[in-house]
Order: sequence, then structure tokens, then C-alpha cells
Amino acid sequence: MAERSRVLVVGAGLMGSQIGCEYSLGGHSTSFLVRNVEQSRARVSSAFALAVEAGLVGEDVAAEAHRKIGFIDTVASVDDATELVVESIPEDLVIKATLLRELATRLPGAIIASNTSAIPLTELGAAIDAPERTVGTHYWNPPLLMPLVEIVAGERTSGETRETVTSVLVALGKEPVHVQRDVPGFIWNRLQAALLRESLWLVGEGVATPETIDRVVRSGLARRYRYTGPFETIALGGVDVWTRVAETLFPHLSNATRTEALERWLGSDDEALDAVRLRRDRGLAEELARERDL
Repeated sequence: MAERSRVLVVGAGLMGSQIGCEYSLGGHSTSFLVRNVEQSRARVSSAFALAVEAGLVGEDVAAEAHRKIGFIDTVASVDDATELVVESIPEDLVIKATLLRELATRLPGAIIASNTSAIPLTELGAAIDAPERTVGTHYWNPPLLMPLVEIVAGERTSGETRETVTSVLVALGKEPVHVQRDVPGFIWNRLQAALLRESLWLVGEGVATPETIDRVVRSGLARRYRYTGPFETIALGGVDVWTRVAETLFPHLSNATRTEALERWLGSDDEALDAVRLRRDRGLAEELARERDL
């Protein structure tokens, strides 16, 4: 795969639009395969606006990259020279497999990268008859402002496929992390779901309000985890201490297998939600800028 290659992004939703924006800013010839071209143009424009607002690129650079992006709405219009397909459509194996199988057949030399957050890559690769060149590139929201990307290989994904995708992402300024086993949810979503499950138990049992849980995670866990992860925290606190803590708490932690009406714990104020989104994006942009300066 060339340093500057032809990339097809399948889907231009919240995630896909920013992923495609990043590839275009990285100098790749980028096209979107979408159902609604006009709606997708608006989403991609918003992605470039975020890149400029976050200080990732200047207006002139963004405008030039934006101008070069193409939009198509049929597989028949896909460039036969496409080297990388990045899929970001709904989390449904049948929907993904149906479209990706057609693309894999049309593009026998292209890598098929999926932004799935939970579907096993071994299963997806088999479903599209291209297991050796199917790989997971799981981005975190918002992709433009979150450097890490999980690289997930299926049981038959070739080493060359994984290494190629890793190199491409590094060149874009991302921080790939390799998931060593193809398990549902990979790393990020398993950790996130575990925290969510316990948060729901605490709120449901009247131990704390959703607002308090959010505050404890933002100002407590996240503040320290920014500098030391779980295993580093154990090393600093002492194995004996953490062994006793775990043996005391593990039997009492939630083991729920279903969620009950998540929306009842959420506010319905759109203005307040917009403020949260703005706070998140500004904070992430400032962190990213500091890291790039270093």
C-alpha cells in the first residue's frame, strides 16, 4: 500500500465523516460510499470545521483536503484502484457483511478495515470471504480528537494486513494499540461496559445520583488514570493492598447481564447536552495540541 493511497470510507455518520476527514488531511485520495450524498456532504463539512476549530489544521489546508473528497452512492462507482476500505456503518453483521462482501469481491487487493466496536473480526472476515485482509480499526468518539485506535486481527488476518494498517495510522498521527485476541468488545468497550454496569447498580440502588457518578469518574478516576492505568496503580499502591481490596469488593460488584431503561437516568435538556459536548471537544482538542507540541 502506497504512502498516499486511495481510501474508500463506507458511511459518513458521526464516526465515518471524521475518519474520512482525517485520511484526506493525511494526503490520501479519499471517497465516501454513502446512501444520501447531500446529507453526507454536510456531515463531512462539519468534520472539517471541527478540525479547524480544534486547531488541528489551518483553514487553507482543510479547504484543500475538503475539496478533493469524493462522494458516491453505488458500489459500481467505486474506484477499482482503491487500496483501503474503512467501514463505519451500523453494528449489524448482516448489513456489514452484505456490503463488504460486494466490495471485497470488486476490490480483490484492498484491505477491508471495519470500525466495528463489538462484532468479532474472525466472524466478519469469514462472512465476506476475505479473512486474510479483514482487520478491525476501532476508533473512539470523536475520532479526530481521540488518538488511540484499536487494531483487531481476526484468526486468519495476515500479519501484512495488520502491519500495513498500523503504519498508515501512525503516519496519520494516531496511536494504534493491538488487541491480541479477537474477543467481543475488544479492550475499550469491555472496560467501558464494566464501569457502566457498576455505575447503573450504584444509581439504581440509591448509592449515588448520575451527576455524582459522572463527577467521581471525571474528577477522580479519569484524573488519576490519565497518568497511571489500572496495573500501574496496583504497582504503586501495593499488590497486598489491592489483593485485599479485590477479595473484599469482587463478591459485591454488579453481575447484571441486561440494562434497564438507560434513558431514565439521563437529562433531556438539549442545550445542556450541547454544553457537555463542547466541554468534551475543547478539552480533548487542548490535550491533543499539548501532546503534539511535545
